Amino acid sequence: MTPHTLTCPHAATEAPPLLGEPLALEFANTHYAVRGSLRDGLGRPDHLAWWLWTCRDRFTTDLTDTALANVNEADVVHFRELRDASRRLIDARVQGWEPDSRDVAQLNRAGGLGRSWPILLWNPDTTPTTARMGAQGPLLEAQAELAHAVVTLLTTPDNPLASCPAPGCVLFFERTPPRRAWCSPGCGNRARAARHYHRHRPTD
Repeated sequence: MTPHTLTCPHAATEAPPLLGEPLALEFANTHYAVRGSLRDGLGRPDHLAWWLWTCRDRFTTDLTDTALANVNEADVVHFRELRDASRRLIDARVQGWEPDSRDVAQLNRAGGLGRSWPILLWNPDTTPTTARMGAQGPLLEAQAELAHAVVTLLTTPDNPLASCPAPGCVLFFERTPPRRAWCSPGCGNRARAARHYHRHRPTD
């Protein structure tokens, strides 16, 4: 595979919204809508690479340019599976529904991808040292970190999660402050315009 550029046209024209939400919600919101048409912000390797590149300051995982330039189709599949399971779990939390056990298992599986442990290195000629074993690489570690972020989001008591009620919007947000009603001012404006239209549309 030829490494792709991280400054792809997707970044300027079709990038998913970044609304300053917690990382878990930003990840879930890579499935979004534009003028009522659903879009996937993780649809191709360059899409995923761009999103990780844009958000990498929010990760503890070291997402280097080299790692991101080599994102491939398999990575896209794994991140999308985690994203879709996360969306369904967040929606279940917002709606008060029982989640699908398969989504819970998917989240927990991803959460274990970045596990590593210390081992002892002992050479008679040097002071004993340690090394890390079991590290899976930055992309798998990033998946684990996202899974941990979703777990924290879902298990924080009284977390004011909401789904945007604007027509056609599929984004989640934290209702902070409590009076916040929309994921963005743009959605608020569209919702008010839609209400105005329905109140004043001609009747037969």
